[in-house]
Amino acid sequence: MAANATGEHDRRWSVARFYLVERDALFARIREDRDLPRLLWHMTVVSAISGALYGLTVGIYAGGWQPLYNAIKFPGMLLATLALCVLALYMLSSLLGGRLSLRQVAAMVLSAILVTTVLLLSLTPPLGFLMLTSDRNYPLTVFVNLVAIVIAGAAGARFALQATAAVHADDDELRARAVRLMKAWMLLYGLVGMQMLWLFRPYFRETEVFIRPIGEGGSAFAAFGNLVVSVVRSLL
Repeated sequence: MAANATGEHDRRWSVARFYLVERDALFARIREDRDLPRLLWHMTVVSAISGALYGLTVGIYAGGWQPLYNAIKFPGMLLATLALCVLALYMLSSLLGGRLSLRQVAAMVLSAILVTTVLLLSLTPPLGFLMLTSDRNYPLTVFVNLVAIVIAGAAGARFALQATAAVHADDDELRARAVRLMKAWMLLYGLVGMQMLWLFRPYFRETEVFIRPIGEGGSAFAAFGNLVVSVVRSLL
């Protein structure tokens, strides 16, 4: 009886443990190309749900249709960025002597996105507290959420580097090249991701539009500089 209860408890937590704790098993599965279509689908679903729940929480602060809009936009933005950038990583890896298939490369990157979205979901309670107690300070709300996204993204990037090293563990020279390539590719992914995040706005204000026209408002990089100035002024 106790054994059955323990088994049921383990199965209940197996998803979280597999991705966040038992990472060696995940990396081995990617390296061996074992049942990857199912793994890719599973990671996509978990990432989409986690990103949607984070977006829903952020949207509640804004009100109106923003909870629904954000629940679609946050996971959509992350997965769209992956779709734009993953082929470049695969081709560059092949040119440098890598022997991974496209789905193995996609699995490595998607595992990082999963870590990012799950961590974002775990940060929603403190973020919600800060937003609700900030006296509707819009620049501060945007800033703390951007900091959370950066922290979660950094954790996901670290996970991707660990996955890259583990998948190429049998060849030291190839592993070193693959890790350097992954670092360079993550810079590309981060730049595209920032602009994608900007194009999918708004997130923190109640509006009637799903996204603003693409030609409005310049780039993410100029907007980030203006945001930092606004936050500093609001805190002085």
